Amino acid sequence: MNPLKAIYLTCACLIAMGILLTLATDGPPYSALMILPAIAAAGAYTLAPQIMWWWWQRNPPDLPTELAALLNRFDLYRSLDLAGKREFRRRTFLLKEATHLHGQAIEEFPEDVRIMVAASAATVTYYRKEFLLDHFDTIIFYRHAFPTPLIDKLHTSELHEPDGAIIWTLNYFLRSAVEPQKYLHLGLYEYTRALFYLEPQLRTAMTDHALNYPQIESITQFSEEALKEFVGLDELDLPAITNVLYHTHGAAFARLEPAIFTAVEDLVTRKVILV
Repeated sequence: MNPLKAIYLTCACLIAMGILLTLATDGPPYSALMILPAIAAAGAYTLAPQIMWWWWQRNPPDLPTELAALLNRFDLYRSLDLAGKREFRRRTFLLKEATHLHGQAIEEFPEDVRIMVAASAATVTYYRKEFLLDHFDTIIFYRHAFPTPLIDKLHTSELHEPDGAIIWTLNYFLRSAVEPQKYLHLGLYEYTRALFYLEPQLRTAMTDHALNYPQIESITQFSEEALKEFVGLDELDLPAITNVLYHTHGAAFARLEPAIFTAVEDLVTRKVILV
Protein backbone atom coordinates (compact mmCIF):
# COMPACT_ATOMS: atom_id res chain seq x y z
CA MET A 1 0.00 0.00 0.00
CA ASN A 2 1.06 3.58 -0.62
CA PRO A 3 2.77 4.59 2.67
CA LEU A 4 0.99 7.94 2.82
CA LYS A 5 -2.40 6.28 2.47
CA ALA A 6 -1.42 3.79 5.19
CA ILE A 7 -0.38 6.62 7.53
CA TYR A 8 -3.54 8.66 6.86
CA LEU A 9 -5.80 5.62 7.27
CA THR A 10 -4.14 4.60 10.53
CA CYS A 11 -4.36 8.13 11.92
CA ALA A 12 -8.00 8.43 10.89
CA CYS A 13 -8.84 5.16 12.63
CA LEU A 14 -7.09 6.25 15.82
CA ILE A 15 -8.84 9.63 15.81
CA ALA A 16 -12.20 7.93 15.25
CA MET A 17 -11.47 5.52 18.09
CA GLY A 18 -10.59 8.44 20.36
CA ILE A 19 -13.85 10.20 19.53
CA LEU A 20 -15.95 7.06 20.06
CA LEU A 21 -14.27 6.25 23.39
CA THR A 22 -14.75 9.83 24.56
CA LEU A 23 -18.46 9.72 23.67
CA ALA A 24 -18.97 6.26 25.19
CA THR A 25 -17.47 7.00 28.61
CA ASP A 26 -18.06 9.54 31.31
CA GLY A 27 -14.36 10.01 32.01
CA PRO A 28 -11.91 12.54 30.56
CA PRO A 29 -11.63 12.71 26.75
CA TYR A 30 -9.14 10.46 25.03
CA SER A 31 -7.13 13.44 23.83
CA ALA A 32 -3.96 11.51 23.02
CA LEU A 33 -5.85 9.27 20.57
CA MET A 34 -7.05 12.38 18.72
CA ILE A 35 -4.20 14.86 18.99
CA LEU A 36 -1.16 12.64 18.38
CA PRO A 37 -2.53 10.99 15.21
CA ALA A 38 -3.52 14.42 13.90
CA ILE A 39 0.04 15.63 14.46
CA ALA A 40 1.42 12.50 12.77
CA ALA A 41 -0.87 12.98 9.76
CA ALA A 42 0.18 16.62 9.44
CA GLY A 43 3.84 15.61 9.61
CA ALA A 44 3.33 12.97 6.93
CA TYR A 45 1.61 15.54 4.71
CA THR A 46 4.53 17.94 5.14
CA LEU A 47 7.11 15.23 4.40
CA ALA A 48 5.09 13.56 1.65
CA PRO A 49 7.73 13.99 -1.12
CA GLN A 50 10.49 12.54 1.05
CA ILE A 51 8.31 9.65 2.22
CA MET A 52 7.24 8.76 -1.31
CA TRP A 53 10.82 8.97 -2.60
CA TRP A 54 11.96 6.61 0.17
CA TRP A 55 9.15 4.22 -0.76
CA TRP A 56 9.75 4.40 -4.51
CA GLN A 57 13.45 3.64 -4.10
CA ARG A 58 12.50 0.38 -2.41
CA ASN A 59 9.28 -0.38 -4.29
CA PRO A 60 9.31 1.49 -7.62
CA PRO A 61 6.10 0.88 -9.54
CA ASP A 62 6.39 -0.31 -13.11
CA LEU A 63 5.51 2.10 -15.88
CA PRO A 64 2.03 1.82 -17.40
CA THR A 65 2.02 -0.36 -20.51
CA GLU A 66 1.30 2.52 -22.87
CA LEU A 67 4.23 4.53 -21.47
CA ALA A 68 6.65 1.60 -21.22
CA ALA A 69 6.22 1.12 -24.98
CA LEU A 70 7.97 4.47 -25.50
CA LEU A 71 11.18 2.90 -24.21
CA ASN A 72 11.40 0.79 -27.35
CA ARG A 73 12.69 3.94 -29.01
CA PHE A 74 15.92 3.35 -27.08
CA ASP A 75 18.27 0.73 -28.51
CA LEU A 76 19.70 -0.11 -25.10
CA TYR A 77 16.28 -0.96 -23.69
CA ARG A 78 15.44 -3.21 -26.64
CA SER A 79 18.71 -5.09 -26.21
CA LEU A 80 18.18 -5.96 -22.53
CA ASP A 81 16.77 -9.20 -21.15
CA LEU A 82 13.58 -9.17 -19.06
CA ALA A 83 15.41 -8.39 -15.82
CA GLY A 84 17.40 -5.64 -17.51
CA LYS A 85 14.25 -4.12 -18.98
CA ARG A 86 12.62 -4.14 -15.55
CA GLU A 87 15.65 -2.36 -14.06
CA PHE A 88 15.64 0.19 -16.90
CA ARG A 89 11.95 0.92 -16.28
CA ARG A 90 12.60 1.23 -12.53
CA ARG A 91 15.35 3.74 -13.14
CA THR A 92 13.27 5.63 -15.69
CA PHE A 93 10.46 5.97 -13.17
CA LEU A 94 12.79 7.21 -10.42
CA LEU A 95 14.55 9.64 -12.76
CA LYS A 96 11.16 10.94 -13.91
CA GLU A 97 10.16 11.65 -10.31
CA ALA A 98 13.54 13.24 -9.48
CA THR A 99 13.60 15.56 -12.51
CA HIS A 100 11.84 18.93 -12.52
CA LEU A 101 10.50 20.12 -15.87
CA HIS A 102 9.82 23.80 -16.50
CA GLY A 103 8.55 25.46 -19.63
CA GLN A 104 8.85 28.88 -21.19
CA ALA A 105 5.27 29.51 -22.41
CA ILE A 106 4.59 25.80 -21.74
CA GLU A 107 2.30 25.15 -18.78
CA GLU A 108 2.08 21.36 -18.64
CA PHE A 109 4.08 18.41 -19.94
CA PRO A 110 2.46 15.12 -20.92
CA GLU A 111 3.84 11.96 -19.36
CA ASP A 112 5.42 10.82 -22.61
CA VAL A 113 7.73 13.85 -22.60
CA ARG A 114 8.76 13.12 -19.02
CA ILE A 115 9.41 9.49 -19.93
CA MET A 116 11.59 10.40 -22.92
CA VAL A 117 13.66 12.76 -20.77
CA ALA A 118 14.07 10.21 -17.97
CA ALA A 119 14.85 7.35 -20.38
CA SER A 120 17.60 9.45 -21.95
CA ALA A 121 19.24 9.83 -18.54
CA ALA A 122 18.64 6.14 -17.74
CA THR A 123 20.43 5.14 -20.93
CA VAL A 124 23.50 7.26 -20.28
CA THR A 125 23.87 6.09 -16.67
CA TYR A 126 22.61 2.51 -17.02
CA TYR A 127 25.93 0.84 -16.22
CA ARG A 128 26.40 2.88 -13.05
CA LYS A 129 25.09 1.94 -9.64
CA GLU A 130 24.49 5.60 -8.83
CA PHE A 131 22.35 6.62 -11.78
CA LEU A 132 20.84 9.89 -10.52
CA LEU A 133 22.61 12.95 -11.93
CA ASP A 134 21.81 14.99 -8.84
CA HIS A 135 23.32 18.27 -10.01
CA PHE A 136 21.34 18.17 -13.26
CA ASP A 137 17.77 17.67 -12.07
CA THR A 138 16.22 20.66 -13.84
CA ILE A 139 14.96 20.63 -17.42
CA ILE A 140 13.80 23.78 -19.20
CA PHE A 141 11.89 23.57 -22.47
CA TYR A 142 11.32 26.37 -24.96
CA ARG A 143 8.87 26.29 -27.85
CA HIS A 144 11.49 27.79 -30.15
CA ALA A 145 15.24 28.24 -30.48
CA PHE A 146 16.56 30.34 -27.64
CA PRO A 147 19.52 32.44 -26.47
CA THR A 148 20.86 32.29 -22.91
CA PRO A 149 23.28 34.42 -20.87
CA LEU A 150 26.03 31.89 -21.66
CA ILE A 151 25.25 31.59 -25.39
CA ASP A 152 23.69 34.62 -27.00
CA LYS A 153 22.86 33.08 -30.38
CA LEU A 154 19.72 31.07 -31.07
CA HIS A 155 20.20 27.36 -30.42
CA THR A 156 18.12 24.30 -29.50
CA SER A 157 20.12 22.43 -26.86
CA GLU A 158 22.34 23.49 -23.97
CA LEU A 159 23.89 22.19 -20.78
CA HIS A 160 23.74 25.08 -18.32
CA GLU A 161 26.36 23.92 -15.84
CA PRO A 162 26.18 26.76 -13.24
CA ASP A 163 22.50 26.08 -12.49
CA GLY A 164 22.56 22.34 -13.11
CA ALA A 165 19.99 22.68 -15.88
CA ILE A 166 19.52 21.23 -19.34
CA ILE A 167 17.66 23.38 -21.86
CA TRP A 168 16.00 22.16 -25.05
CA THR A 169 13.64 23.33 -27.73
CA LEU A 170 10.73 20.95 -27.17
CA ASN A 171 9.98 19.87 -30.74
CA TYR A 172 13.70 19.40 -31.51
CA PHE A 173 14.12 17.23 -28.43
CA LEU A 174 11.08 15.12 -29.29
CA ARG A 175 12.06 14.76 -32.93
CA SER A 176 15.52 13.56 -31.99
CA ALA A 177 14.21 11.12 -29.36
CA VAL A 178 11.56 9.62 -31.65
CA GLU A 179 13.78 9.41 -34.76
CA PRO A 180 17.39 9.04 -33.59
CA GLN A 181 18.39 7.61 -36.96
CA LYS A 182 17.47 10.91 -38.60
CA TYR A 183 18.57 13.42 -35.96
CA LEU A 184 21.23 13.67 -33.26
CA HIS A 185 19.56 12.43 -30.06
CA LEU A 186 19.62 15.59 -27.96
CA GLY A 187 18.53 13.77 -24.80
CA LEU A 188 21.52 11.43 -24.89
CA TYR A 189 23.79 14.27 -26.02
CA GLU A 190 23.15 16.61 -23.10
CA TYR A 191 22.93 13.88 -20.48
CA THR A 192 26.29 12.59 -21.72
CA ARG A 193 27.71 16.07 -21.30
CA ALA A 194 26.21 16.22 -17.80
CA LEU A 195 27.89 12.91 -16.98
CA PHE A 196 31.17 14.24 -18.34
CA TYR A 197 30.81 17.27 -16.08
CA LEU A 198 30.33 15.04 -13.04
CA GLU A 199 33.03 12.57 -14.13
CA PRO A 200 35.76 14.62 -15.85
CA GLN A 201 38.01 11.56 -16.06
CA LEU A 202 35.40 9.95 -18.32
CA ARG A 203 35.45 12.95 -20.62
CA THR A 204 39.24 12.75 -20.82
CA ALA A 205 39.12 9.06 -21.70
CA MET A 206 36.31 9.50 -24.23
CA THR A 207 38.15 12.40 -25.86
CA ASP A 208 40.98 10.01 -26.69
CA HIS A 209 38.53 7.94 -28.75
CA ALA A 210 36.23 10.65 -30.10
CA LEU A 211 35.02 10.39 -33.67
CA ASN A 212 35.74 13.23 -36.06
CA TYR A 213 33.15 14.75 -38.37
CA PRO A 214 34.01 12.64 -41.46
CA GLN A 215 33.74 9.47 -39.34
CA ILE A 216 30.43 10.66 -37.88
CA GLU A 217 29.05 11.32 -41.36
CA SER A 218 30.19 7.91 -42.56
CA ILE A 219 28.35 6.21 -39.70
CA THR A 220 25.19 8.33 -39.63
CA GLN A 221 24.98 10.41 -42.83
CA PHE A 222 24.87 13.45 -40.51
CA SER A 223 27.15 16.05 -42.06
CA GLU A 224 29.04 18.53 -39.92
CA GLU A 225 26.94 21.35 -41.32
CA ALA A 226 23.67 19.54 -40.64
CA LEU A 227 24.63 18.75 -37.06
CA LYS A 228 25.64 22.31 -36.31
CA GLU A 229 22.49 23.65 -37.93
CA PHE A 230 20.30 21.27 -35.93
CA VAL A 231 21.84 22.29 -32.59
CA GLY A 232 22.39 25.89 -33.66
CA LEU A 233 25.98 26.14 -32.45
CA ASP A 234 29.30 26.57 -34.22
CA GLU A 235 31.11 24.08 -31.97
CA LEU A 236 29.79 20.72 -30.87
CA ASP A 237 31.02 18.23 -28.28
CA LEU A 238 32.55 15.40 -30.31
CA PRO A 239 33.22 13.05 -27.35
CA ALA A 240 29.55 13.42 -26.36
CA ILE A 241 28.40 12.76 -29.93
CA THR A 242 30.61 9.67 -29.96
CA ASN A 243 28.80 8.35 -26.89
CA VAL A 244 25.42 9.15 -28.44
CA LEU A 245 26.25 7.19 -31.58
CA TYR A 246 27.31 4.19 -29.51
CA HIS A 247 23.69 4.09 -28.31
CA THR A 248 21.87 5.07 -31.51
CA HIS A 249 24.04 3.78 -34.38
CA GLY A 250 25.84 0.89 -32.72
CA ALA A 251 25.76 -1.54 -35.64
CA ALA A 252 27.18 0.91 -38.18
CA PHE A 253 29.63 2.27 -35.61
CA ALA A 254 30.97 -1.22 -34.85
CA ARG A 255 31.23 -2.12 -38.53
CA LEU A 256 32.95 1.03 -39.77
CA GLU A 257 35.09 1.93 -36.74
CA PRO A 258 35.53 -1.33 -34.79
CA ALA A 259 38.56 -0.25 -32.75
CA ILE A 260 36.95 2.99 -31.60
CA PHE A 261 33.65 1.22 -30.94
CA THR A 262 35.33 -1.35 -28.71
CA ALA A 263 37.18 1.34 -26.76
CA VAL A 264 33.97 3.34 -26.29
CA GLU A 265 32.04 0.23 -25.28
CA ASP A 266 34.62 -0.53 -22.60
CA LEU A 267 34.15 2.97 -21.20
CA VAL A 268 30.35 2.95 -21.41
CA THR A 269 29.97 -0.48 -19.81
CA ARG A 270 32.70 0.30 -17.27
CA LYS A 271 34.94 -2.56 -18.30
CA VAL A 272 37.66 0.06 -17.89
CA ILE A 273 37.60 1.57 -14.40
CA LEU A 274 38.78 5.18 -14.44
CA VAL A 275 40.59 6.74 -11.51
